[in-house]
Amino acid sequence: MSRLQLLLYVLDVVSVLFFVNWGPFPLVVRELGAPTAYLNVYVHVPAAVVLYIAAAAALVFAVWGVWRGASEQVVKWMDFSAYAVALFGWYAFISGTIWAAESWGTPLALDPRQMSILVLALVFSIYPAIRRGVEDPDRSVKLAQVFVIAGFVLSILSFVAPIVAQAFHPRPGSTLTGTMGAYMGARILLLTAIFFALFFSKTKGAEWLYVAGAAAAVALMYPWLLYHPLRVVNVTDTAIVLEDGSTLSVPPGDVLSPPFYNGTPTLPKNFVAVAGGGVFLVRHFSAYLNAALYFATMFILLKIRERL
Repeated sequence: MSRLQLLLYVLDVVSVLFFVNWGPFPLVVRELGAPTAYLNVYVHVPAAVVLYIAAAAALVFAVWGVWRGASEQVVKWMDFSAYAVALFGWYAFISGTIWAAESWGTPLALDPRQMSILVLALVFSIYPAIRRGVEDPDRSVKLAQVFVIAGFVLSILSFVAPIVAQAFHPRPGSTLTGTMGAYMGARILLLTAIFFALFFSKTKGAEWLYVAGAAAAVALMYPWLLYHPLRVVNVTDTAIVLEDGSTLSVPPGDVLSPPFYNGTPTLPKNFVAVAGGGVFLVRHFSAYLNAALYFATMFILLKIRERL
């Protein structure tokens, strides 16, 4: 493992922890849930994007093998890409359902992108059986190439699903702009760089960075474990009304600034907790949970790469 790769892994872990706990989030959202649930864009969206990149990479190696002959290295790259599609597919689906439970009001909204990613994850989960279940190595590679090419068609359908069908998911390229969009884009580039760097070098030992990251993400959920946060349902200039009917005599601007955005109060839908004689904003637990799941996904990805 080179120093550059180690730097990429450290940046990956640190950036995820920073963005889910200190990163910007929309002040006002049209969806049902807490605006802080949108902190999931820093973990869910990059993994979903790299899922499609991995599918494209697997296609390239499969076609290259058919056209120019499948060398051992090309087959390993195809295998790794296909495994990454399955792994990131499951992560994108699971993290998406956790996020959807808050922002869409239900974990399974039958959204076309959500369900197509589930199908993609299920289909590519068959890939290891194809590679290991066929005794003839040459036949195994040929079947895998056909499988990858056919599977890429599913990835295209999944990618365009929000365009051709009514969906909760935004259309590709329209997710976020401004500061959040820039940070999300940086996360996408970072994860893409890590994915392609794994083609050229194994990283034994680096996976424990992700174990530490997962532990830190769980630890950052402490307000949910200690202070029983409650959702804000309304505010006045000098008070905050909670979902249980209680009122806190605290100006909303002391908890979240600015207190209004284009005339709309920013604190409602969010969660707050009382501790140490003060009131503070609590970021939605889904972002921390999905960060921990992301680190677990990356741990598995590095372990898979070690064995290829």
